[in-house]
Amino acid sequence: MSNKAISNIKDGVYTAVSIVKGHIVTLKNLFRKKSTMQYPEVRWNLPDGYRGVPSLPVNADTQKDSCIGCGACVRICPTQLITVETHTGEDKKKVVDGFTMNIAYCMFCGLCAETCPANAIYMSKEYELAEFTKDNLIYNRDKLNSIGGIRIPEAADEIAGGNDDTVNN
Repeated sequence: MSNKAISNIKDGVYTAVSIVKGHIVTLKNLFRKKSTMQYPEVRWNLPDGYRGVPSLPVNADTQKDSCIGCGACVRICPTQLITVETHTGEDKKKVVDGFTMNIAYCMFCGLCAETCPANAIYMSKEYELAEFTKDNLIYNRDKLNSIGGIRIPEAADEIAGGNDDTVNN
């Protein structure tokens, strides 16, 4: 027998074994309990460490987010998708005029939330980001506030950097 004939026989045996293995997997799954979820009505239970869209939750007492306009999130963002516009107020403190994020390019790494000295940015549990145009994925401050919900100040002091202390509207 030549090497080509032996190679063809090996390929034939490998093919037959692969087909049998595939059928075994199919038969196992045929009798397994189905795990279909009725998506719009039933939503995923996300784990605690899930990182969704970065958001700016609103403080329940002041009805404003905690952003101080330092720009740490802008500097740490690997894709440079955050823009913060500020000016100096009468009391010589920064006043945030605008805060936008281009979520289309976000890697959901969470660096912006980790580096924020005021704990103003939180990674939400929002994962439904489908839009018809990329322009709709540029979130302004109001949109980020609505995604973040309302933050309870007492729980925010106990849990730094988590989403367990936010209540979505």
